[in-house]
Amino acid sequence: MGNPKAFEGKREATQFKAGGEEPLIAKIDLKLTETMKQELKAIPGWQGKLRDAIAELIKAESQAN
Repeated sequence: MGNPKAFEGKREATQFKAGGEEPLIAKIDLKLTETMKQELKAIPGWQGKLRDAIAELIKAESQAN
């Protein structure tokens, strides 16, 4: 099984950081067409832009309800 302490302290160092307090550790699967995937990945900084768009969608939906 290996040394359980081998990665001690490294997990926190490798977690992606959000603009807020929470680390970016949650994942979600999303079905796209292959063309959409390729076009999305061609956008510089697409991950951050997608997170921003999702945050805006959540905010808009919570204000609408």
